[in-house]
Amino acid sequence: MIKNRNNLRENITGYLFILPNLIGLAVLVMYSLGYSLFISFTDWNLIGGLGNTKFVGFDNYKQLLTDELFWTSLYNNFWFLLVVPVETVLALMLAIALNEFVFGRKFLRVIYFLPYITNMAAILIVWHLMFNPQKGPVNLLLGAIGIKNPPTWLLDEFWSKPTVALFGIWTTLGFYMLVYLAGLQSIPKELYESAEIDGAGPFKRFINITVPLVSPTTFFIVIMSVLKAFQQWSNIQILTEGGPGDSTYVLGYYIYKLGFNYYRMGYASAIAWVFFAIVVIITLIQWKAQKKWVHY
Repeated sequence: MIKNRNNLRENITGYLFILPNLIGLAVLVMYSLGYSLFISFTDWNLIGGLGNTKFVGFDNYKQLLTDELFWTSLYNNFWFLLVVPVETVLALMLAIALNEFVFGRKFLRVIYFLPYITNMAAILIVWHLMFNPQKGPVNLLLGAIGIKNPPTWLLDEFWSKPTVALFGIWTTLGFYMLVYLAGLQSIPKELYESAEIDGAGPFKRFINITVPLVSPTTFFIVIMSVLKAFQQWSNIQILTEGGPGDSTYVLGYYIYKLGFNYYRMGYASAIAWVFFAIVVIITLIQWKAQKKWVHY
């Protein structure tokens, strides 16, 4: 009985410690999710207030089928998934280089990691100025080396998405690099020494030792990178505002515009729930597929 009382006391103490977070989760997350699901079945104008809420059933979800901007935004979100293998490979190569003896590697780690911890709005403004078609340093440099008609970058429908994607790679590459460094340093050196004695060259050691043993790290980075590709908002808002045209419209930005610019909260919530379902399906596919290539 004394043991049970002590366990009960410890459990109560533990629940009291996590109670503030549980209240925040219930109020700010669970309630908000439930309410957004409810208003996705309504025609609710934010300005009109709750009194003007009109239940419309599945009309908002049916409208998605003929909404060209929704499909364009969804296509752009999937386009940004092309960044995932690029930044994953670059992060691994960079981590391998810095894991070996490189002069000033501690300093280089800090430099590569700085964009990840710098204020996002500040670096977005700097990025926007760098790619200014007339006076930006990127085009001035291209002009100096003889390129007469450099791209207009964020003002061009073709170059706008690659420019935004390049910004995403630059900001998160340092974080992924540090994660890979931790994974590389956990690999026993004896494995490399044994493989070298058996005659395995650098490429074979990389393919047969490094790649399999950092596969859990790779899986984590791929998950994070995919989620980042779908969560874009601030970079689109500051760099392009969805333009030129609708070339950089993504679902997150489209939801924001519908809800807070056009006050169509019901339709915006419907898109948000479809967006949520898409992300969940992709994540489940990744979890299922990882059993075939991730080695713990």
